Amino acid sequence: MLNLWTQRKRAHFLEMLKYLRYVLNDHFVIALMFLVGDLGFGYSNFLKSFHAGTWWAGPVTIICLTVILQFCSLATLLKRADPVFLLPREHDMHAYLKKARIHSWIFSTIVEVIGTIILFPFMAIAFKLPTAQIAGFAIVLIILKYGSLSLELNQLYQNQVFGWQKRLLANWILPLIWFTGGIYLGIWFALIGAVIQSFIEIRREQQQWQTRSLSWTLAVNLEDQRMLKIYRFFNLFTDVPNVHGTVHRRKYLDRILAIIDQHSNNPYVYLFSRALMRSTVYSGLYFRLTALGVVLLIFISNVYLSIFLQLLFVYLIGFQLLPLFANYDENVFTHLYPISVETKAAGFNWLVAILLEFTVSLLAIVAGISNLSILQTVITWIVGSIEVWALLKFYFPIRIKKMNS
Repeated sequence: MLNLWTQRKRAHFLEMLKYLRYVLNDHFVIALMFLVGDLGFGYSNFLKSFHAGTWWAGPVTIICLTVILQFCSLATLLKRADPVFLLPREHDMHAYLKKARIHSWIFSTIVEVIGTIILFPFMAIAFKLPTAQIAGFAIVLIILKYGSLSLELNQLYQNQVFGWQKRLLANWILPLIWFTGGIYLGIWFALIGAVIQSFIEIRREQQQWQTRSLSWTLAVNLEDQRMLKIYRFFNLFTDVPNVHGTVHRRKYLDRILAIIDQHSNNPYVYLFSRALMRSTVYSGLYFRLTALGVVLLIFISNVYLSIFLQLLFVYLIGFQLLPLFANYDENVFTHLYPISVETKAAGFNWLVAILLEFTVSLLAIVAGISNLSILQTVITWIVGSIEVWALLKFYFPIRIKKMNS
């Protein structure tokens, strides 16, 4: 089973590297460098004006430490076929799952150490803590994370996902108590609390796996959900075959579809609008990218960087909406319509133009409000509108022609 884990981990690592090549492209790396530099510069200026004794420093630090704890979950790397082929080796699966826990713990430790390093200057100024005590909070995070991963492993033998009350208690309420005590009473309070909580979870997990059977279905479903989140992130930059969206009725949007049906003579406008509203793939990508762009522009003060990020997000949204053009190609009835490909492309361009213009307007307003500049709003909107026109006029026809060939 240990060899199986090694093979799975290597295959997973190679798969992540394959997609990271598309994520860490030249444009995104440049944008990321500007973003990190701007955030670092703003953080540095904030620390220069910050002083000890501020009342909100404690709650902010406690919440940040608790949020850092939530990153990374148990990665079992199980496959859909495992319940069939590995069932005879179920008793040996615990060694496999322990390896998965160690792997997840090491990865989460890296995230927690980075998070603590970012908070280091803030905590040093706010509470005048020495380096050793701040490092103690990183140790508390690492200990609590091991207990949290043991809790996730334990639920696989309980044959049920733990209720939100138990997860809220273990992952939020108790860590908040330990971090609060660590800030106001001393780091030893947090260390002792973290050790006790994690020891209880580890002990319970050691007892459960010997007396209960592994819930294969639950384990596979949880791993599929975890990987789907990763694939959805990669899908922002490239096509990922493993992303399969779901369809929702969304009856509350029927009025919008009725208005579109009444005011458009192009049937594909209605069809593409319906696919966009009902499919989580297209609507989820659009709203997630738009929301991410809004959040980033709130904290960007540099005019040129905000314009560059807006151009990048509009391009990413347009690029990710392109597969919508082929959404009905496998439906035989659409090929019976006496409608030309040009009409279909016109309907697609009309819908995408509305979506992209809405995003451009929203990002322009956010950029102007965050910098208190009406001029920046106007400039950002004009530049974004020019990009939308260029995408619809030059880029989309080339891509659509390739899709039809």
